[in-house]
Amino acid sequence: MKKRFVALTLAIMLTLSVTACGGKDTSTSAESNEVQTQEEETPSEEEAPSEEETPAEADEEAGEETEQGAEAPEETDVLAAALENMKSVTNLEGQMLMEMNLEVSADGESDSVESVTSMDMTLFSDPRKIKVEMNMDMGAAGSVQQSIYGEVAEDGTSMMYLYDGANWQSQQVDTADMMQYDASSSMLSLINDGSVYTLEGMEEVNGANAYKYVCVTSGEDAKQQLLSAGALDSLTSLGMDMSQLEALMDDVGELTEYVWIDEASLYPVKYETDMTQIMDKLLSSIVDSMGEQAEGISMSTTKMKLSMTCFNFNNATDFTIPEEAKAE
Repeated sequence: MKKRFVALTLAIMLTLSVTACGGKDTSTSAESNEVQTQEEETPSEEEAPSEEETPAEADEEAGEETEQGAEAPEETDVLAAALENMKSVTNLEGQMLMEMNLEVSADGESDSVESVTSMDMTLFSDPRKIKVEMNMDMGAAGSVQQSIYGEVAEDGTSMMYLYDGANWQSQQVDTADMMQYDASSSMLSLINDGSVYTLEGMEEVNGANAYKYVCVTSGEDAKQQLLSAGALDSLTSLGMDMSQLEALMDDVGELTEYVWIDEASLYPVKYETDMTQIMDKLLSSIVDSMGEQAEGISMSTTKMKLSMTCFNFNNATDFTIPEEAKAE
């Protein structure tokens, strides 16, 4: 199979892996966060059981409205509390997991590439510093491991350090480049972007009960949400500018996202979305846009799932950036 196909595949998969959890602008006010409440889940205080419905039957029906027999508080209270809690987080740990499967064809040969990318992240906000251990396993195609550190100095300069297992590289970057590894910012923005969330019930996350919310976005709103997340910005390394990216993302389809909020602490502890349909369209458009460079190559996405969990809120394990990283 063509060498340029292998290079293209690795470039795209690594780029998407590194930027999958891009942080969004969190300046939106808490009041902009909308929550969809279903009438049958939140009856008014004036409603009473009908003559045909006994009080016992009414109580039984109410108990069936949420899973595990737990009554959920007003949805707006849960999300507003989670938002306020995240604003006070100064450090945390998290893990991002991305599963991506590609079907590829070049010069009459077909193959599939399956990858699982994990990022173990630690974030401190004052002073701001990050630590990321990334591993991308592509099976027979090989694996990539990277250690990534970042810090903001007292003068406001942002530095990032990358270790590939053999060598360190350091680079001054914009603060926004560090934010793509900021699990706290990502979680905060997810519940503060004006999206409409609906309570689905209760599930267990990290061994504890959590409220599960779902948000379905489609059309132009889905496109703008992905663009504002910055998760695709690094595709410019493949030769595309932002105007091309925006054009490629027209009619991206539907984006369904889930957020879990811990019942006891009211911290958002998990996020999950399936981007298979969106990424399949985007990837095909990227290959088409590359013209002769991708001649004879076709690619499709059969799986693209993202999840992120956060834990150890304000109790993260501290770390120091290795001296050898700063020596480079």
